[in-house]
This record gives sequence, structure tokens and C-alpha cells, in this order.
Amino acid sequence: MPAWPRAARAAVLLVAVFVARRGAAQDTTLAAHPPATPSDSIVACAGQRIDSIIVHTSAPTAAILRRVPIVAHMVAAVHTTTHRELIRRFLLLHVGDRCDDLRRTESERIIREQPFIADADVRVLPSTSSSGGVMLDVETSDEVAAVVGVSASAGIPPLRVIRLGDANLSGEGIYLAGDWRDGGAFRDGFGGRFSDNQLFGRPYTFTLDGHQDPLGDSWQVNATHPFYTDIQRIAWRARAGARDGYVQYSIDENTAHALRLARNFFDVGGIIRVGPPGRLSLFGASISGNDERPAALPVLITDNGFAPDTSSALLGRFETHRIARVNTLWGVRDIGYARVRGFDALTATQDLPVGFELGTLFGRSLSVLGSRDDDIFMSGDVYLGAAQRDVGLRVQLEGEGRRDNDEGRWDGILTSGQTVGYLRPSENNTMTGSLEFSGGWNQRIPFNLSLSDPTGGVRGYISSRTPGGQRIVARWEDRQFVGRPFKLADMGVGVFAESGRLWAGDIPYGVTTPFRSSFGVSLYGAVPPASARLWRLDLAIAANPAPGGHRLELRLSNMDRTTFFLAEPSDIGATREQTVPSSVFRWP
Repeated sequence: MPAWPRAARAAVLLVAVFVARRGAAQDTTLAAHPPATPSDSIVACAGQRIDSIIVHTSAPTAAILRRVPIVAHMVAAVHTTTHRELIRRFLLLHVGDRCDDLRRTESERIIREQPFIADADVRVLPSTSSSGGVMLDVETSDEVAAVVGVSASAGIPPLRVIRLGDANLSGEGIYLAGDWRDGGAFRDGFGGRFSDNQLFGRPYTFTLDGHQDPLGDSWQVNATHPFYTDIQRIAWRARAGARDGYVQYSIDENTAHALRLARNFFDVGGIIRVGPPGRLSLFGASISGNDERPAALPVLITDNGFAPDTSSALLGRFETHRIARVNTLWGVRDIGYARVRGFDALTATQDLPVGFELGTLFGRSLSVLGSRDDDIFMSGDVYLGAAQRDVGLRVQLEGEGRRDNDEGRWDGILTSGQTVGYLRPSENNTMTGSLEFSGGWNQRIPFNLSLSDPTGGVRGYISSRTPGGQRIVARWEDRQFVGRPFKLADMGVGVFAESGRLWAGDIPYGVTTPFRSSFGVSLYGAVPPASARLWRLDLAIAANPAPGGHRLELRLSNMDRTTFFLAEPSDIGATREQTVPSSVFRWP
């Protein structure tokens, strides 16, 4: 197993160092938004000299809480508003620069994409001096920083999962959280995650994650300079990690065939931009390593622990692989952004990518790097987007595969694709429809898909235990924004219908199912108002559950779907090559 105790000690040490470095106290009062800037005072960004930059930051719901001083002071005690200098360092324009509208809009988008920021605006105002210059007025509002998660059920202990932390520690854009999970017949799980979104005051991200799970362990260290914008010239990544767990093929609600899988990985590389922003190419290279060790003997996982598995479907099916590769990366992009509202959130501003991009990766194993396998690896992705004020379309396709030169065949073939359409009949009403496909063939590690996957499955079938090799799901949703009670949160209601099926494919215990359908109602919430993170409570009714399946499902979820790339199903993401980005433009 990975050295979890060592990872835990390293996590504590690094967190202590970063907290100490950030510990210098700054203003922690609950800042409120200044009065809205009159639209007739905003000027065009057209080459004027920037004489000054003013940054206004505000805590969640500050506008209403400042009317109740006692409550405002209580919130200030647990939430430190994002520091102005942190926001200032994300800007692509500085005092003395010539005002450039592309850099202004990209600055606004980069700030808005930060996980601790709910919304951001960068306006250009006339300068108060007589130089004829301008000033930048930057206004941001924070997401709710408290990280709180609890799962309860009947029985002993009543609490099954607890997660506590802060997503914007000391107002410095640092995420720090720990969690505990009841292991039932197995050991309890615990762990934590630390992430600095602006390392050393630079646009670098550092993440340290370590967990002891009821069945297995995992750890990962990741340092990156993300490819935030077409304006930047370079990006890089260095990371390493390990995962040790069990891939399960469920028999029923209480029993599953399982095979242990241990994976170690590392990746170091970089990319460089060639061409103007918007229409560019990316070229890069990396060195990566993957060590995959499936167990030879399967086991049964039951409510009472492990039991011998006498079936032969998993016995000796998968082999050990050690691969070290040199990879080349190439991508081409012609992308702009349409600023829309209400597409993937209730009222949040969303920078929806429009245009076309293609990303590719080609890797070749080298024995001189320690590779025992002789192979080549290829992956690629395509994105298409189009949008107007009330209509939008997004298409995303991804795939990867490996050619084993020793056996002269392709394996590890994995694909996923999504098409999503948006229609807003009115300002407060949004309808969406999507078609999603996922599939794997000749996988060299244990793998299966299900209708219970929280991202790629069908609502109402969380108890589905049927495994498959390929999956298709169609969705339709009608969402209505209903108001902003007490100016504390956005609220909405909606209805949905979904249908999906599995094909057995070539996986062990694979089953081809009929279409499983569901319909239901949803309650939506966003805190603070205009936040991109959407809470939703879904009541789903399964139209044709499998024998023994549940008819009703109540599901609570929280997710930001306004990001550039559409969310990938969890079971697909867990099977991908650990060192391969799903897109060159999402890399590193």
C-alpha cells in the first residue's frame, strides 16, 4: 500500500508552513459592495493609460448582513474576505499599462473561474487625474468558504461521513479540509486536502491530497502553472501520486466481486503557445510513468468483510504493467467567449466557450526510462461551441487508446462524448437537453460503467448494481428561477426526465439492459446570490427499476457546471491514464 502515514505527516508539515507564511493578519472586516457604478460613467478600454486600479471585495451576502451589525461581526469572525492583493495579482493589466479590452475581459474571466469567487466585474472608469487616463474598478464577491459535509443514516453510528474545512483560508484562496468516513465492517476512512490557488503570489497551484479509505489508500502531490488564458505563453505541470483500492462488480446491494488494483504515477512537462490569442497552437512535451498492478485473485466484498470468490471471471484476467513514456502534445484553437446567464446556473455569469478546438497527445514508451512495456499511446479531444443570448450548443468528444507492440493490438480504448443544448424562452426560464455516451473496450485494468454513477448515470437508479461496458444517457430539464428571498440566495424549481441503458461489452459480468427511465422535480439554490455553485435537491421516480430496485430517490448535490469543459463521468475519469490530461487546453 502507499505510504499513507508519511503522506499525512508531509501534509501537516506543508500546511503548517503555508499557514505560517500566510499568517500575517490583514483586514478581516466584512467588506460590502460599494454603490453600483453608473453605466454612463463607464468608458471603453481603448489604449488609454491606466492611472490606478481599485479593488473591492465582499463576503457572501454582505449586502443584507451589513444591516444587522451583530450578525455581520459573527460572519466576519468565520469568513475572511478575499484579500485585495490576491485579486490584483490575477489581473493581466497593471498601473502604467495601456488599456487593452482583451486583457480586461480575460482578467475578469480568470478571477471569476477561481473556486473561491462567486462573481467578478472589471470596469473601466475615467481617471480622476487630468492625464486623460483611466482607472480599473474591480469588484468581486466571495463564495461561501465553509466546507461542511455530513451523511447520516439509521443504525450505529448514525453519522457515516463528516467533512469540515475552509475553502478560502485567511482570505488567501487556500482550500484546507479534512474528512472521516465510517468503514462498517472495514476500517474507518480519513484524510484531507490542501490546495493553494496562488502559490508564492504567482498564478501557480499547489495541491496535496491524502486519504486512507475503508478499502485502500491514495495520495497525490501536484504543482502546476495552469493554462488560464490564450494570452499567456507557457504552462507547466509536475505531479506524482498513488492509488490502491478495489474495483467492484456488484452482485446485489450487499455483495460484489472485487479485484484489488494499485497504481503509481508521475508526470513532468510543459507547453508553449504559438500564434495570437484566440487563434493559436500549443506545442509541448512531457515525461510520464505509470505502474499498474492488478491482483491475480479476486475476492467477495460483503457487509461482513471479505470472503473467498470462487468464480473464474476475474481470475488472472489482468496483467501488471510498468510504462515510462515521452509524450508530445499539440493543440489548435479558435475560441472566443459568450457572456451568458442562466445556462448552467440560476443567475450566475458564465463565460461559455464558442468556436472550435482540437487537442492531441502522442506517447512512446522507452526502456531507457524503466519501461517494461513496449507501446504507443494516443489521446485526443474535440470541442465545439456556439451561443447567442438565449440559445446555446456545446459538443465535447474525448478518447484514448494504447497499442501493445509486443502483441500487435490496441487496448485501453476509452471514449466519452456529450452534446448539450440550451434554450431560454424567457429571462427566468431555461430548458436544456443533452445526449451523453461513454464506453471502454479491451481495458487492461478492471473497469465497468453503471447507471448509478453520480455524474454519468440516471437519477432514480442510485441503487443500480448492473455493470456494463458502454452507456448512453439522454436528459431533459426545465428550470425556473423564482426569486431571491431576503437577498440571501437564488432559488429555483424545475422538472426533469432522463433515460439510459448499458451494453455488456467485453467486461467481466457485463449486462445489456433495456432503457431505464426516470422523471422528477428539483429544488435549486445558489448561495450567495449569482453564485455559479448550484445546490440541487432532486426527487426522482424510477419508471422501470430492475427487480429489487428502489422506486424513489432523493439526491442532494452541489456543483459548478459553468466551467469551460463539461463534467466527465466519475467512472470514466477513474479509468483514464492517470498522467494524461483529458485535453491539452485543460493542461496542466
